Amino acid sequence: MRHLCLWALLTGIVTLPSPRGILNAADSPAPPPPPLPRQVLVPTAPVSTRVPLPASLTRAVPRSVEELLEIQQRVRSLIGDLSRATVGLRVGRGAGSGVIISKDGYVLSAAHVTGAPNRSVTVFLPDGRVVRGKTLGHNRRLDASLLKINGEGPWPFCKIARPKDVRVGDWCLALGHPGGFQRNRPPVVRLGRVVRMESQFVQSDCTLVGGDSGGPLFDLAGNVIGIHSRIGAPTEWNFHVPVIAFTGDWPRLLAGESFGQQSRKKAPVLGINGVDDKRGCKVTGVAPNLPAAKAGVKEGDIIVRCDGKPIEGFGALFDLVHEKKPGQKIRLSIRRLEKPLEIVVTLAGG
Repeated sequence: MRHLCLWALLTGIVTLPSPRGILNAADSPAPPPPPLPRQVLVPTAPVSTRVPLPASLTRAVPRSVEELLEIQQRVRSLIGDLSRATVGLRVGRGAGSGVIISKDGYVLSAAHVTGAPNRSVTVFLPDGRVVRGKTLGHNRRLDASLLKINGEGPWPFCKIARPKDVRVGDWCLALGHPGGFQRNRPPVVRLGRVVRMESQFVQSDCTLVGGDSGGPLFDLAGNVIGIHSRIGAPTEWNFHVPVIAFTGDWPRLLAGESFGQQSRKKAPVLGINGVDDKRGCKVTGVAPNLPAAKAGVKEGDIIVRCDGKPIEGFGALFDLVHEKKPGQKIRLSIRRLEKPLEIVVTLAGG
């Protein structure tokens, strides 16, 4: 692997928008954006207030078998409606997932799935219908995009949660089409928890794979709380576009704008894979020709400290490394076959 965390787009092919030409002062103004597919029926993002849930659905840890069964029953009661609104998408040669969030056919997805505005989209509904649509706006920095199904509908849909109602520790459901849409298979469902929230992403432990990109993450009220965006090496490293990326920029997305430059800053690269260990982070793989391998880190090593700071799992090591810059050195304190070892690594950039 080429990074400490293997960031991977979930679709096989990504279509990038064409670069804009350079405008001179004498150039004529840019033409107005193309008109929306039809009359706007959703002038603001269709959000839903969080409804009170039973204590059994909000505890950090279920207290009994009965509470586990209550969670199971809640999931079963939601799956039908959530699945009907979760669609497969094909845009050019790329494929992914999406979720319908209004009865007249607005769909949330990921920018790396849909690409540039005003592109034709094929939408696959779980009931077997295949319809057409058009991409609207997208935010490349946050990987958020909006598209619109052609036709009157009404379409099956789910509403968006208010950003303030998304909380760390909440149970959540990831739906999508891993491996791509399959006509005889309904959307695949995974149950997990929201484990982290930042301004630019929501992280869950619902395992995602290729084809899930653009699909929805739901809370147990049945509202969309995120859109699948990217994955990392550990199975719990699953990252989703936060709903604020849609609710906060709804007018721009609706108007077909393309905004939010992707960061060109190089990230520091260590070049290992690892898992949590009670003593720190156990190295499960070392990428050849990258900094860790060149410095002598080996598979099976236990990294207990980084620059003197104790390591509490793979995620903690990742966070410490990403506080650095490419070219900087870090000192790893390692246990190898129960013997202590110090290794200095010069980070690369990727």
